[in-house]
Amino acid sequence: MERLARGLAAFHHDLGREALAGVTVVVMTEFGRRVAENASFGTDHGRGSMMLVLGDGAEGGRVRARWPGLESKLLDGPGDVPVTTDYREVLAPLLARHGARAVARIFPGWPGLPAVA
Repeated sequence: MERLARGLAAFHHDLGREALAGVTVVVMTEFGRRVAENASFGTDHGRGSMMLVLGDGAEGGRVRARWPGLESKLLDGPGDVPVTTDYREVLAPLLARHGARAVARIFPGWPGLPAVA
C-alpha cells in the first residue's frame, strides 16, 4: 500500500492542480480476499474489495463504505466480506462526468444509471 500511495502522490504532484482538474484516477481490484487463511496459509479470492478515487470530483479525505464487520455470521458464503457498494455506482457517475454518453452501453442492464446532463 505504501508503494501505491507514493506512486499516486507522485502522479498527483507531477500532473499539477490545473491538469488534475480534468483527470480522475480509479484504483480498484478485480477481486477481494477471504477473511480466513486457507490450508496453504494464504487467502483465497473473495468478493468484497475496495476502490480508491483521486482527482476531479473526488471527495477526498474520507472512507465511504458500509462496513459490516468480520464476524462469521456477517460474511457471505464460505467467508467472503460482502459487497456493499456496486462498483458501477462509483464508475458510472465518473464516466458521465468525463463526457461518456454511452454509460448504458458500458453497463448494459444496470438499473442505477446516472442522469447525464
